[in-house]
Amino acid sequence: EVSVLQILGTLAMVELASLVFAIALGKPLLGRLASRLDTRGSIILALVVYAVIAVWGYFLHSVLEFWLLAWMVAMVQGGSQALSRSLYASLSPKAKSGEFFGLFSVMEKFSAILGPLLFAAAVGIFGNSRPAILSLIVFFFVGIVILRTVNIEEGIRVAREEDARAGLV
Repeated sequence: EVSVLQILGTLAMVELASLVFAIALGKPLLGRLASRLDTRGSIILALVVYAVIAVWGYFLHSVLEFWLLAWMVAMVQGGSQALSRSLYASLSPKAKSGEFFGLFSVMEKFSAILGPLLFAAAVGIFGNSRPAILSLIVFFFVGIVILRTVNIEEGIRVAREEDARAGLV
């Protein structure tokens, strides 16, 4: 029988190994790419990677593949969240940042409900979680379409004008 202490030790070792792996490979592999892309391009790339992860998850057959997918998620998750918040902040007037980030927070919570709800509905329809994983791709592509329609330069300009009117420049 395995003790709780052994399980926690194993989890800590896996976390540490993942961190070392991400640092050792992530920066060299993704650093040059990130320096060539703007914020929007980087976020779109992250959404495409998430879609690839979902497709790979559908065909997943081994524990090694599972851990490779987990590593890919870890590589994309932090950066995409930081870039998304940074882009959103640049589009938000300082005087209204509470309102804007309040909306951001509500939308995050809404997505935390909608994603699992879609997944559960797909499991109910297909009777299997593999097709349900693919259903999540809808969110990634909707995100790409919405992001591509945003005029970022205009949004930044309007936010700065609002800051100037509020005397925050």
